[in-house]
Amino acid sequence: MLALTLALTVLAAPPRGLPAAHSVELTTQVDTRLPKWLTGEGDLKALWANPKELEAHFLSLGVKKADVGAMVASAVKEQADKAGLAQFAGTRAFIEYAGKVATLHAFDDEGHRCEVSLLAVGTEAAQRYVVLGGPRTDDKSFEAVAEDLRQGKEMVVFLEKKGGAWSTGAVPPRPPPDCTGVLKNALKVIFTAEKAYFAEKDAYSNSLSKVGVDVKTLGITSAKVSVAGAAPRQTFTIQVGLKGGLMTMDDKGTVLTVADCP
Repeated sequence: MLALTLALTVLAAPPRGLPAAHSVELTTQVDTRLPKWLTGEGDLKALWANPKELEAHFLSLGVKKADVGAMVASAVKEQADKAGLAQFAGTRAFIEYAGKVATLHAFDDEGHRCEVSLLAVGTEAAQRYVVLGGPRTDDKSFEAVAEDLRQGKEMVVFLEKKGGAWSTGAVPPRPPPDCTGVLKNALKVIFTAEKAYFAEKDAYSNSLSKVGVDVKTLGITSAKVSVAGAAPRQTFTIQVGLKGGLMTMDDKGTVLTVADCP
């Protein structure tokens, strides 16, 4: 009996997936393997989610049984896709948790992103992950991904690599809007309001309050609309200012910079 137990212990396959009890461990596990994973080497193939795991995952998402086969085949095919970059050194990252899927978005200092999707296959007490998709690399910026994640309802963890080690921290706040961006947004708001007013009244107006725009909410220091011609053959020019910057937009949507922002 003892011999049989020993034999079964020796022959038993090791548990599937990367052991990761928390976000730092999971990020470290992936980051350590990335140099080889990016070229399809290392243990990437062994860690790919297999058809059985993929089928269970898709069924858990509510996919109809008749459609699962095609989705599994497509997912398996995509797993073989190579990343765009052969080298990547991440310094910041987000992990987005959605059900059993953890998506790692890592960023380097050169403006590149590396994305790896992982599927939880372990237990709450001993969590393990297999690779659902990736690694994939692109040039989507840290700020753009951060803004996308802020709009979602999933749990997000921010991590940073310092001294060769990953640690969690507070999600960085939105950067303050730049002067040019604020001016362009103000122009769009006023332009849209003027067009809506024209659609209803068959005329433009030089009164911002009349067209429904509250300048105080636009973050600018000055704004005016100049209307020329007789209705309904009118044109208009919007002028907005902030911190010495000055921009205009006409009724065709053409934007001109009169004075650059400091």
